[in-house]
Amino acid sequence: MHSQDQAYPTTGSTGLLQPRRCLADDGLAGGAAVESAAARGIVTATLPNGGGANPESSVRFALSAGAYVLPHPDKMEKGGEDWYFVAKHRRAVGVADGVGGWSEVGVDAGAYARQLMGNAEAAAEEFAAASDQSSADQPELSPQDILESAYQMTTARGSATACVAVVNGNSLSVSNLGDSGLLVLRGGAVAFHTPQQQHGFNFPYQIGSADSMSDSPSSAQRFVVALQQGDLIVLGTDGLWDNCFDEEVASVLKYCGDRSMDVAKMAQVLAHYARHRASDSKFASPFAYAAFQAGYAYMGGKMDDITVIVCQAEALP
Repeated sequence: MHSQDQAYPTTGSTGLLQPRRCLADDGLAGGAAVESAAARGIVTATLPNGGGANPESSVRFALSAGAYVLPHPDKMEKGGEDWYFVAKHRRAVGVADGVGGWSEVGVDAGAYARQLMGNAEAAAEEFAAASDQSSADQPELSPQDILESAYQMTTARGSATACVAVVNGNSLSVSNLGDSGLLVLRGGAVAFHTPQQQHGFNFPYQIGSADSMSDSPSSAQRFVVALQQGDLIVLGTDGLWDNCFDEEVASVLKYCGDRSMDVAKMAQVLAHYARHRASDSKFASPFAYAAFQAGYAYMGGKMDDITVIVCQAEALP
């Protein structure tokens, strides 16, 4: 998890604020990066307060979800390069971030992300409809199948990071590829956060069009998290995670919860908080720390598109 208890660089630099590299830049394929064990199989996350073996095993959950997209100030006119989906059956959500390096070769860097998420929503609805709706149990959904199907259907040029999450009964299944990600808050505390996948600094894993030599969707890290009533789930593109530590996300959402804000308002407030952090040139941000770890001198937030989905786990009758 991102933490504020770190040492930070003290020298500012704007040289790092370049579009993230796409695989077309170097021809680097997915095998060149060192993958964690999570990338090679499904990891069951053990959370505090019964997160490993859910005491609410007979409970079925749905997601009350609200989303907010805040484009980079220079990309407001075209709507930025992020996109998301929230399935109508309230069991699947996702975000994608078009890799900005494509704009340098004349490609709309957001087109791939928008089409990918549109196809992911269609796949989520189709997979749910294809299951036996007369059963008392929820049909099983796989975020990996949704991501794979969306990838196969997407024809736009470009590449994107992606995070897809689905609810099956009392558990949350996640497939995450790149530096978008998901965080679970339980009782106001950070309980789980997907790790990032990077080939190198500012060079995330990404899936993309045939001409991109992209990573495979099968490289996505997969997790299963047992849910409890009231858990908050936050999905975001790197515009959120580069500018907010996990503890800040928890604090912002506690502020929102104390004021009885709904999830849509929470997503809006969190996105604007991240934008405030991004514009602070003196903030020792998560991005600044990552730069420091990679050997670069940088101080401040990172201006970017910011997409946030805030979900609350709600027990079904």
